[in-house]
Amino acid sequence: MREEQDEIRRRLDVLETKIDLLLQMARDDGSKHPPLSIEQAASYLHLSVSRIYCLISEGQLHPLQRKKYGRILFRPSDLQEYLTQQENKAA
Repeated sequence: MREEQDEIRRRLDVLETKIDLLLQMARDDGSKHPPLSIEQAASYLHLSVSRIYCLISEGQLHPLQRKKYGRILFRPSDLQEYLTQQENKAA
């Protein structure tokens, strides 16, 4: 019985280590891709720039950076999340 508990603890430690590694990789992955301009985001989503502005004002897209009369930038991961949401709505 004691050996089984030790084996379970050992396996849990291995799983915890692997989960921590995966989480770190996921965090690092986001920093490898530079932010996209609104034109690039429109191209990525296959939408017009004016539609991107509409989605922002409707709260469906959340820019990384938005300053009055400044550049609007998007994380590629946020755009991918929007696409996934749209696919889920269609299903």
